[in-house]
Amino acid sequence: MIFDWFKSKKEDSVSLPSPLNLRLGSAVELDLLPFQMMREQLRFTLPEGIQTIEAAGFIDLGAGNSLCRFYTSDDGFIQISTSGGYETQNIDDIKFFVFTQTHNIASQSGVSLWVSDSGLIGDKRFLLDETSYSRVWDEAVPGRIEPVNFTETVHSRDESVSTYEVEHLAMLYQRQISDSERYEYLLASLEFSGEDEATAVVSLGFDLDISSMNIT
Repeated sequence: MIFDWFKSKKEDSVSLPSPLNLRLGSAVELDLLPFQMMREQLRFTLPEGIQTIEAAGFIDLGAGNSLCRFYTSDDGFIQISTSGGYETQNIDDIKFFVFTQTHNIASQSGVSLWVSDSGLIGDKRFLLDETSYSRVWDEAVPGRIEPVNFTETVHSRDESVSTYEVEHLAMLYQRQISDSERYEYLLASLEFSGEDEATAVVSLGFDLDISSMNIT
């Protein structure tokens, strides 16, 4: 079974990467005026107010490439893609995602619905409430491809919560917002965070500029 290859791990306290000085407990104020002007066209609700970082996840993609995720108290996360380090000049991409749907998976048939030869994750297109999103990763490849597999190590602001790992099978999709050069992104992921436990998560988001964030 696909559950069998997942193993939970714990880690001792370490010094965590902090691109743009994002860190556990920091506060982030977002300037989302461009998106406020098109909010009726978005398929999710924009975050409001100051966002507090409650958890941080780190993903080693290999060859010096990493993803850093900073989870907020408002059911969202800032995702920063870096290459060759965590300094500002090493940042390749910043996105903000909002958790849109979660589905608890309790059986192998449930897993197969999301990751299999006919699974939702990895198909050329992803349909969410009759809105179609096209695959970003390997978009030129016809038909379905295998989901991207990576491991995220998550640290909580709550010291009573031990560091843990989440195994992801994921794919990124996008659609262009009408009458705009901006895109709305859909991240679909089957996540394993314990023995025989899985959750299918669909998140929607948008690109963030460094200048749109005030971090304290």
